[in-house]
Amino acid sequence: MNTAIVIDSSTEISQKLYSKYNIYPLGYVVRDSNNQTHVERTKIQTLETNKLLSIIAKDKQTDLFAPSIKDFVEIYTFLAEEFDSLISIHSSLATPVVFENALVAKKMVSEISIDVIDTHTMGSSSGLFVEELSKFISSAKSINEIRKEAISLDKHINSFIITRNEFLNSDELKRIEWRKNLNLSFKSYYLFNYFHTTWKSVSNSRSTKNLFNNIQKKLEVTTRTKDLKNVYYTSSSNFASDAKTTLSKIKKIPKTESNPSLVASFLLGNNYFDISYV
Repeated sequence: MNTAIVIDSSTEISQKLYSKYNIYPLGYVVRDSNNQTHVERTKIQTLETNKLLSIIAKDKQTDLFAPSIKDFVEIYTFLAEEFDSLISIHSSLATPVVFENALVAKKMVSEISIDVIDTHTMGSSSGLFVEELSKFISSAKSINEIRKEAISLDKHINSFIITRNEFLNSDELKRIEWRKNLNLSFKSYYLFNYFHTTWKSVSNSRSTKNLFNNIQKKLEVTTRTKDLKNVYYTSSSNFASDAKTTLSKIKKIPKTESNPSLVASFLLGNNYFDISYV
C-alpha cells in the first residue's frame, strides 16, 4: 500500500515522524479580540504554531476555527498525485467539526481511496494513537486491517489529564471558563482518565498532590501487570517536578514529550499535565 496519512494539528505528535510515516497536517485559524485572523502556517509536512499559542495564552477572547472542507479537498487532491490511498485521522469527540469536514471532503475527491478514521483521543493520547497507527499502516496489507487496529488502539490507550477544565468528558468538550474567572486560585483541579474510548472524571482537588499520587499508583500497578509499548506526555513548567516523579515510575519504556496543540491549549490553557500510554 502506498499510503499517506492526513491529520489535523490537534494531534500532538512529533514532526520528526511526519516524513517517516508520510504524515501531512492541516492547521487551524485563530481569531483574536481585534477580529484579526491568524493562520497556523503549514508547509509540506511542517507546522508553525508558537505564535498562535502565544496569542491564545494572552488573549482571553480568541476563537479557534477548524480546517475547512476546502482545506481537506485541497490536501486530498494534492496527495492523490503521489499516493494511491489516504488515511485521514481525526477525533469526533475533541474536534467534531474537523471530523465532519473530512467526511464531506472525502465524498468530493474521487481521484484516490480515502478512509476517515475516528478516535476519541486528545492531547498526548492523540499523538500516541497516530504514531502507533502509523507504524501499523506502514506494513498493513488492507484497509480492513487498519480499521481493526484503530479500534483496538482506541480501546487500549490509557490517558490521564490534570486540568482545571471541569467539562472534559465524553459528552462534550467545552472551552474552560478559567479565562474569564478572576478567582482562579480557588478553582479545583480535575483528574480525568481516558480508557476504552471514554473520558471520565476520577477526582478533583485544589491541590494537585493527591491527583498525581493517583496517576503514579495506577502506573505502578500497570507496569507490574503488563509491558507498555510507548508513553507520551505533556507538562506545563509549574508541574515539572511532579512530572519527573511520575515519569520515574515508568522505566525502560520509550517516552515522548509532545508539544501542546492549539486545541489542547484552547481547552486546557498552559496549566495542565497529560500522560498517555499503550
